[in-house]
Amino acid sequence: MIFPIVLAGATDADIASSADMVPMHFEEAAGVESRFQTLLSSINLPEFHAPTVLTSGAFAEVAGSQMEAAGVAGRLLLEPGATKTAAGTIAALHSLQSSADSLVLILPADQDFDDADQLQDALAQGVYAAQQGGIVMLGVQTDRACRSHGYIECAQSLNAAAVTPVSKFLDQRSPAFDGWREQPAAKLWNTGIYLARVDTLLAAYKKHAARILMPGKMAVARGLQVDGILALDRESYRRARGSSFESAVLCHHDRLSVVELDTGWDEMAAWQVEPEAASDAEWEAWLRGSVAGEAGWCKSLPHSRKNSAEHASETALSAAGQSDAASLASWYADQLSEGGARGAAHISTESWGRSETLDVGAQNIVKHLTVLPGQSLPLSVATLGTHWRVVEGSAMISTDERVRMLWRDQSLTSGGEIQRIDNIGIRPLRLIEVAPARSARMVNRAVVTGVA
Repeated sequence: MIFPIVLAGATDADIASSADMVPMHFEEAAGVESRFQTLLSSINLPEFHAPTVLTSGAFAEVAGSQMEAAGVAGRLLLEPGATKTAAGTIAALHSLQSSADSLVLILPADQDFDDADQLQDALAQGVYAAQQGGIVMLGVQTDRACRSHGYIECAQSLNAAAVTPVSKFLDQRSPAFDGWREQPAAKLWNTGIYLARVDTLLAAYKKHAARILMPGKMAVARGLQVDGILALDRESYRRARGSSFESAVLCHHDRLSVVELDTGWDEMAAWQVEPEAASDAEWEAWLRGSVAGEAGWCKSLPHSRKNSAEHASETALSAAGQSDAASLASWYADQLSEGGARGAAHISTESWGRSETLDVGAQNIVKHLTVLPGQSLPLSVATLGTHWRVVEGSAMISTDERVRMLWRDQSLTSGGEIQRIDNIGIRPLRLIEVAPARSARMVNRAVVTGVA
């Protein structure tokens, strides 16, 4: 049986505003479960022991009520202040009524799964390695920029059917973290989910985080327990450093392995339409409205591919009311993703990355922009009417009033309000840009502002 420890703590800011709001993992709405409740449902199975939930004393009531609503019986472990995941985890380990060789599953309360079976499938692959004394991490390949739990570098190619040894783990606070310029298949985003034996974790604390070990243990021994709720002793817990579990233990441990958690996330999947054969008349009509020069290239493609691509573009155009710029951006993005894009007419290297002019017409200019990790694409007021589509990577869009995220296969059109586009991921951000062709001067100039 596996003993789950759910980390549902809070920051100082969360506690200060606890009268008005709760941390994200506790947020719920009418008819919609919180992430905390969804997570509880995924471990409410016979192979799991009742969970130990580590949270702040300020949110004991909401945690308890949501556990009751989810029909999950468990134990609350209350921190006296802001969360300390390293200290809280060792306290939870000492509070368990388990044997030394029992398996423990550590999960953050804000974790989300597309499918109820995903967690069980991943754990099934990692159980043996954990029983042999290793710490098994769950990782996921993603283009999204999420630094909360760091990144994993594998010692070899990923094995989809078993665990893969980890050669390096980078905490989000590591100076080397921002040096990663690419994310090949052997690098994964760490989900913050870990599987290990109790004695493995205790030994790791003793070796790498001894100054946290005793305060955590004493906080449990001197804590106040009432009706299944254990409030950790404030004075003992205060002596523990506020380190994360990752920085205190994982960054120093030498027996780490990873199982890839295939989330299967695809935001566009629900909107895909099965391609149908399009008539030659419809195909020619679309070509006439395309950028000059693109028609000849499209005609060189196999006819079946043209039908598929044209139908997808026409379907998106009519169903979503997209402009011709949006359909062009979608077309070129698909070609780049499939490796079918032709050579660029003009290529320029900038401090932020690279610009490739794919096509120039009377109405629009199509470019493929590559923004390096950590770099920004500053934009001018000339971006009015420009359309971007993300081919790969994570983009943060900044305006005067708000900041929003844009991921693979997502797009937007500027009304002139966008100030810049930032690549906040760890791999290059690739964009298709369709901008209005306003003058020959704008066509020929280098893309310093991101718009020709």
